[in-house]
Amino acid sequence: MYSIRQITNKEQWNAFTQSQEFILKSQAWNYGEFYVSMGEEFWVLGVYAQDTLIAGALVVSTHAKRGNFLFIPYGPIVSKGSNYREILATLTIYLKKMCIEKNYSFFRISPFDNNTSELQEVYRELGFRKSPIHLLAETTWLLDLRQSRDDIFMAMNKNHRNLIRRCEREGVHVEISTDKKDLDDFNKLLDATAKRHNFVRFSREFVQKEFDAFSTDQNVFILNAYLPDGRLDSSAIIFCYGSMAAYYHGASLMQNKKIPSSYLLQWTAIQEAQKRGLTYYNFWGIAPDGAQKSHPFFGITHFKKGFGGFQKDLLLCQDYIVSPKYWFNWAIESLRRIKRGFNE
Repeated sequence: MYSIRQITNKEQWNAFTQSQEFILKSQAWNYGEFYVSMGEEFWVLGVYAQDTLIAGALVVSTHAKRGNFLFIPYGPIVSKGSNYREILATLTIYLKKMCIEKNYSFFRISPFDNNTSELQEVYRELGFRKSPIHLLAETTWLLDLRQSRDDIFMAMNKNHRNLIRRCEREGVHVEISTDKKDLDDFNKLLDATAKRHNFVRFSREFVQKEFDAFSTDQNVFILNAYLPDGRLDSSAIIFCYGSMAAYYHGASLMQNKKIPSSYLLQWTAIQEAQKRGLTYYNFWGIAPDGAQKSHPFFGITHFKKGFGGFQKDLLLCQDYIVSPKYWFNWAIESLRRIKRGFNE
């Protein structure tokens, strides 16, 4: 028999999450604080077996014109050996009641768990349905950093190694910064990249407040790569938490195709993550196996995979309906999925 208690101590939650093998920034206490800075709320729910914390989830609120809901980003976190089904069942009862009390039409879970038939059945039996659209990457690419620097480099595609060496030889240089004033250059580059590739970027407010939330614990850094003539050519923001560094925001202009700076930038980020003692470098989303060329992540997939690593296919985002209002949100998000090219 499990019980749920709200955790109000940041250190307690961080100690639990950081003891897990796979944990990302979206289950960090700081991520909840980021949501608060954006006008939302967060709760940390602990699942206890008597007095032992065995699982938990950081839950955030989402208010939008299409509907209001609760969201567990890359959770819940379940200790190895625990009964996942019973823990999820306990959380489901609690979250359903929470939605009713706070007037949310559904709650959504994006687990950072492997997409197995057994786990699919667990969610289905408990009344969940597949979300019409993903909010977080569901096919990810990870690099194990528990190797020597030379072994990681030699495991890359030959073309990646050659381009990194050429960038170094030709004078491309990468600067690492934890100063938020350097977000200005990143944002300018992201504006240009979004215009060039015709996508809607995260707002400047979103990027800055997310950066601020993690900079308090020095868990975020910016990389800017400059061509030999001094022009900023590529940039990235890397978030670190628990065992993992995550490449979440990136921008690149590819102003000189002979020396693509983004290759050296990623290699620098990997080395920095390794210096920080992290276990994995997460390249974030890639196209799933067999995806057509029209998939939005098709082009970037070869680039990310070329650095070596392994694919982690996650259980697809799951929704639990609490109110009929859910179906309005479902219709809007279904249209968005098709419009964005994820309808495969």
